[in-house]
Amino acid sequence: MGFVSKRRKKKVVFVSIMFMVLISAIVYALMKRGLDELKHVYIINISADIAGMLMAFVLYNSCIVDVQKSGKNLKFLLLLINVAFIGLFSDSIAWLVDGIPALRWLNILDNTVYYICAPVEACLFWLYTTSYLGLSDKIVTRFTYVVQIGLIISILFCVINLFTGFYFVVGPDGIYHRNPKYIFSMVYAFFTIISSLVIVTYERKRLERYQLIVFYVYAFAPFLVGILTALVYGLSLGALIIMLDILLIYCVLNVSQGREKAVADRELDLAARIQENVLPRIFPPFPERDEFDLYASMTPAREVGGDFYDFFMIDEDHLGLVIADVSGKGIPAALFMMITKALLKNQTMYSKSHDPGRILTKTNEQLCENNKVELFVTTWIGILTISTGELRYANAGHEYPAVRRAGESFEIIKEKHSPPLATFEGLKFFTGSTVLNPGDMLFIYTDGVAEATNEEKEMFGIDRMLSTLNEKADEELKAIDTHLRDKISEFVGEAPQFDDITMLCLKYFGTDSSLENK
Repeated sequence: MGFVSKRRKKKVVFVSIMFMVLISAIVYALMKRGLDELKHVYIINISADIAGMLMAFVLYNSCIVDVQKSGKNLKFLLLLINVAFIGLFSDSIAWLVDGIPALRWLNILDNTVYYICAPVEACLFWLYTTSYLGLSDKIVTRFTYVVQIGLIISILFCVINLFTGFYFVVGPDGIYHRNPKYIFSMVYAFFTIISSLVIVTYERKRLERYQLIVFYVYAFAPFLVGILTALVYGLSLGALIIMLDILLIYCVLNVSQGREKAVADRELDLAARIQENVLPRIFPPFPERDEFDLYASMTPAREVGGDFYDFFMIDEDHLGLVIADVSGKGIPAALFMMITKALLKNQTMYSKSHDPGRILTKTNEQLCENNKVELFVTTWIGILTISTGELRYANAGHEYPAVRRAGESFEIIKEKHSPPLATFEGLKFFTGSTVLNPGDMLFIYTDGVAEATNEEKEMFGIDRMLSTLNEKADEELKAIDTHLRDKISEFVGEAPQFDDITMLCLKYFGTDSSLENK
């Protein structure tokens, strides 16, 4: 990912401002109440909470930057940071208002929020753990439902406490008193965290030892600190310890993920370079031929793409043209792309009949033989007889081509469609035919052109594509390609590119014989 959308930017700015406003509010309230009015242990607690909130501010923005650079899914970690921040904020408020009768109502509401934070944090820890381990089997999915239902019940009990005082009460003097039954408020959190550790232990082969330790530290550190602080009346460092645990999670677990991603990035970079070398990139491709000109380009949505184009001389009088779009993205699509490209070229080069439909039929049989990944590929293939301008073509579920007759405008030419290659065996593909006269142009493309989408979810569309092509129709082919790409980029704005964008444009100048025939 090379950018952050406007919506995400606004969200980041809003959350960051809220973090700083709430931290400033705590500092102001602390000064307003006066250090002399608070017990020393209260000041320690509030100071620890402020330190934890500042840590949350830095962590949140670090995670956003990490997501921007690496594309990692840190959704649950971000939510965990936000909830831990709320826990720290509510803890500091509780110490600031404790013993003030006029703010008894705030003390009650604030402690209710504080009690709710614990089960929410436990649920998010479960979701982060399963997400980090990449678990999505039925047992984990069903247990996730149990965890979520348990969270709702736990929150409901915290709300009921407002009327029953089952967990805590705040007396008329404004002082908080914990009910001996408050321990029940921790049952859900304890159960969920232990369940997370069971999953981690069971899946330990997926983790390094230090990664395993981090998960255990998150579970047991607050418990051990709770025992320690119980020996000092009023000392409350649990919220800070949770934030330190989250910092440890980010620094250790995500750094290790970053190291793994660095290796994957090197592999993707190598795959991208291989793919770049597979596609013809030198233009004009046949400088010795003056009967035609062509230009093509491909911009992958990811490091490697599933689209491809190809062109090659079959013999002195026949030019092969191919454009295709493999379903899926990334490495699997790129590998399938290279296989398909090789098969199509081989079939075309050795096809004596120059029949595109027959070429697709043979290629489809080969692709279906061992298609365990169940990918398919839309394909348009054409064979141009250079001496006459006859263009024979076949379309396997691909976009309709656009043709511009000399001096006119680009128009979509709709011909018979067949299913994409590798969908199922036994397909027969239709061969169509047209004639290109001198000055005519052919434009073929993948669906990433017309389906490029802006932030308002509006697609670029075929009509806009044709209009853009016609604006520069009399210029060089590279200029036409660049102009269309610029228009697509301008239209899309900061919205992410979800599909590869591939285009090939051919202009037929004809031969002396074709000019005489015209």
